[in-house]
Formats: sequence, structure tokens, C-alpha cells
Amino acid sequence: MRNSQLAPAIAGLGAALAMLAVPSAASAQSTSQTQTQTQAQAQAQALGVHRRSASCTSPSGQKINVSWGDGNVSTTVYFNNHCNQKRWVELKFVKQNHDFFWKCFSVNPRTSGKKKVDNSNPDQVVLTKKKTNC
Repeated sequence: MRNSQLAPAIAGLGAALAMLAVPSAASAQSTSQTQTQTQAQAQAQALGVHRRSASCTSPSGQKINVSWGDGNVSTTVYFNNHCNQKRWVELKFVKQNHDFFWKCFSVNPRTSGKKKVDNSNPDQVVLTKKKTNC
């Protein structure tokens, strides 16, 4: 190849590489935003706070909201029932030998509060209209 033919080819290659570098800077910004969001989610999980909610039969559009944390000895469940009917919170605990047992309590209509359960780290939390697992 002659030098006169090589120069335009190199210039074209340089322009193509420059165009590829610009989206990389934009994607680097979006990657850093994604990493920040992921870190925030990881911090929330590290705190061990879990949340669950269920819709009410009446009034429509309202919910019962429940949250709990991973304790070493016990579990405290915080609840806020916006419903006009009683709801049940059922917690499933699994032993080291893979046996499981349930602890349940009822939440009265239109109340909020907390309940301490003398077991830690529930495997599953279920919100029901009727007592089913206990």
C-alpha cells in the first residue's frame, strides 16, 4: 500500500475509534449509577429488614403492611393494618434438622403495633385472612 492510500485508512480508523469511545463514557456513568443503586439495595439487605403487604377486602385500595428484622435471638414484627377486618401474620421457622414450625398472631382491624416472637430468622412470612398454618 502506498502512503497516500494508508493515510485515509488510518484517519477513518481513528474516527471510528473516537465514536466508540463516546458511548463508553456515557455507559460508564450509567454503570456507576447502577452500582450505586445496587449498593443501596445491598445495604438494606445487610440491615436485615424485610417487608410484606397484602390488599384489604375493604376498604379497597388499602393494605396491611408488615416488616421484620433478622434477629439473633428473637424476631420483632411491626404491623400497620389499614383493613376493616382482622388479619393473621404467620411466621414459619426451620430448625437445623430441617423440621419446621409456625408461630402466628392476629392483627385487629385499623391498628398498628409490634409483636415480639421468641424465635429468630423466619424462613417464610404469610399474611392471611384466616388462620391456616397454626
